[in-house]
Amino acid sequence: MQSEVAERISAVREYMKCEDEPSDDIGEHCFSPYDCGFFGYCTRHLPERNVFRVAGLRKSTRFRCYRDGIVSFDELYASDRLSSAQREQVEHELFPQPPQIDVDPIREFMSGLSYPLYFLDFESFQPAIPLFDCSHPYEQIVFQYSLHYIEQEGGELRHKEFLAYPGEDPRRALAEQLCADIPLDVCTTAYNMGFEKGRIRELTNLYPDLREHLLNIHGHIRDLMIPFQKKWYYCRAMQGSYSIKYVLPALFPNDPSLDYHNLEGVHNGGEASDTFARMASMSPEELETARANLLRYCGLDTYAMVKVWEKLKSI
Repeated sequence: MQSEVAERISAVREYMKCEDEPSDDIGEHCFSPYDCGFFGYCTRHLPERNVFRVAGLRKSTRFRCYRDGIVSFDELYASDRLSSAQREQVEHELFPQPPQIDVDPIREFMSGLSYPLYFLDFESFQPAIPLFDCSHPYEQIVFQYSLHYIEQEGGELRHKEFLAYPGEDPRRALAEQLCADIPLDVCTTAYNMGFEKGRIRELTNLYPDLREHLLNIHGHIRDLMIPFQKKWYYCRAMQGSYSIKYVLPALFPNDPSLDYHNLEGVHNGGEASDTFARMASMSPEELETARANLLRYCGLDTYAMVKVWEKLKSI
């Protein structure tokens, strides 16, 4: 692909000589091969509530609506382009109404969680060139976890955590401490548990001696996302999403302790991955600052899960 890369670099250099802002309209190219950082700027002429803010709508459908002049939430609501879940989001934003809460399935879901109750979150990074034996390009290498837990009804909220130092394969030490921190046969929760369960399965393949304990943890994981994914609890502020980054501020809009924007250095999973990847070249002072930022970020992830669980429990 060398000749193709050279041609593209040449074309980009010519393009950058233009002094006038390009007049290209938005289209599928805005997301190929990656999402363009200027999409918000290029859609500033659209109403605030527009087709590109409908959660779960295919990109092809979004642009088909855009080209057909069906852009605003009012226009979408009058059309037949939305699924029932997408229509529900549009309705809640057009016609403000109290939260939609379906108590019975929430109660049934909560009855499946038992003490001692653990709240688990992993962080990982994906080196393009494998850094460790028994890994492949772009593999999710877990380097950190946070674990809040409550041993009994009314018990004290406790916390444990693991964060590897850069330069060595973090997976064995993480797996060993995870088995030490989570006993057998206890209920563990995650938010969007597919990620945590996937990483645990990978660890079982690497370390057969830990396999039984890891599989026991894997088999007892429950997903706190389900009540929001199923829309048993839904409100306008969730904007059609069940991501915890939307659910948390919707449930606790005025709690600065749950605001990721108040963190320093690391505010999301992408920044956590990037920070760990850069830690190997940091000075000792920079390294300790980065570690503190990572620990605060991952700790907030599981503390947020505790708060979500408490909210569901109160319902």
